[in-house]
Amino acid sequence: MEARGRALFNLLRMNWEENSTLGVEPWQVENYRSLSTDTLFERLRALEIPLDEERFGFYSEKCSCPEELTDTLWAKDAIENFDEAYLLIFELWRRLFPEKQSLSIFCDELDHLIDLYDSGKELSEEKLQDTLGDLKRVLDEHSDQGQDAKHIFREISLFCAHDLESFIYDYASNLIDEGQSPFASDLIDGFFPYIHDGNWFVFLQLRLMYETDSDEAQPMLERLLEDLQEEPDFELLLEITRFLVTRGAIHQFRRAIHQARNSICTEQDFQELLALSCEFYRLLDREKEAHAVANMLLKRQGNPLEQELPSNDKAIQDYYRLFEDLDPTQA
Repeated sequence: MEARGRALFNLLRMNWEENSTLGVEPWQVENYRSLSTDTLFERLRALEIPLDEERFGFYSEKCSCPEELTDTLWAKDAIENFDEAYLLIFELWRRLFPEKQSLSIFCDELDHLIDLYDSGKELSEEKLQDTLGDLKRVLDEHSDQGQDAKHIFREISLFCAHDLESFIYDYASNLIDEGQSPFASDLIDGFFPYIHDGNWFVFLQLRLMYETDSDEAQPMLERLLEDLQEEPDFELLLEITRFLVTRGAIHQFRRAIHQARNSICTEQDFQELLALSCEFYRLLDREKEAHAVANMLLKRQGNPLEQELPSNDKAIQDYYRLFEDLDPTQA
């Protein structure tokens, strides 16, 4: 899906920050939040849009969003410099009229908060959590009107540069790691009806259940593995095996590993499985198997990680033979 409005430039800036060799114009990736209000107006005047704060307010009253205002103020036939004018107008709207929210303004603020969170910079987590709460309320309002929940989420996500579903998953996962289970639970349950790939959020619910009642969590884990048997997801199976290294029974770990077998696509996939299995064997004090897996991993260290690896590769077959004699009663 293609980003819309301000999100398109937020995404461009994110990609440019990761790879500064990308061919971009400076104005496309500039941090407009760092510019003074006077500078923003000066830049607009240079684009032949002569405004001050009073006139900007006059025109804004007649528009519902910065996109509409840009269309209103741009009187030229040529589209050259239109996008630069839009970015300047967008920032002025965001700054001068915070009470006039639009979807693009709201999602830009969410992108900004996610940037701060991901970069480890100073951030009010309360503000991030309040904004996520606002997002859920927007989703609920549209859903209550009879609109398809997942479709609403996809449409709103187009106005964000970040992958909202992935961020909500990662944030909830981090909250669980930090011992903030109550808010993590609210976040998971609140967004569950809207996200596309429910199995990932089921896994988060499983992690929460393990904290309170590991016995009750076992049937939930079995159902999740059954679902993944029907619709394999290697990355999720990898997360489950990583979780089961310290918490699961042997037969469940082995089942997850076997289900991942036919989903191995690359050398990196296989090496990640080897590393997890080595750790698992060591926790069981199965030094013979741990040593064998460690040797497999060592021999493959020089292989290109992106190299394709068929599931019938001899090394994979040798790896899975190690599980055949593993006693499932050992935990």
